[in-house]
Amino acid sequence: MMNFCGAEKCMRLQKQKISNGVKSSKTLFLILISFFAILVLATPIFVSAQECPEGYVCIDNPLKQGDIPGIISAVTGLLRNIAIPLGIVILVWGGIQIMTAGGSEEKVTQGKKTIMWAVIGVAIVILVDFIVGFVKEILGG
Repeated sequence: MMNFCGAEKCMRLQKQKISNGVKSSKTLFLILISFFAILVLATPIFVSAQECPEGYVCIDNPLKQGDIPGIISAVTGLLRNIAIPLGIVILVWGGIQIMTAGGSEEKVTQGKKTIMWAVIGVAIVILVDFIVGFVKEILGG
């Protein structure tokens, strides 16, 4: 059999194949962990709708919702409570970038972009309730 690559080149190709395999393994692992985390977090929703049998430990539903629209409302409320303060912090960070630019047009432009995207993000978060309500109305819910 003929060897078409030198020893060094073959070693590089083999390392590249191994690193690609590791990356795909990590991605698969993250997908599986995410799936099981969602499954574990969703289990209390189904358990709370049933009576707790004797000898079992039952967990109350932390979202206090039993249907999909209620869950969507609870999740959007939680995300809004996190995103608006975070958006304000990013807005302040953009102002700090502009103030500390020291005359550099590039840094001023970066600060302006930071402020613009923070305002857009906060506006989207504020409009989510209206968008979800509009979609519910269209779908007849």
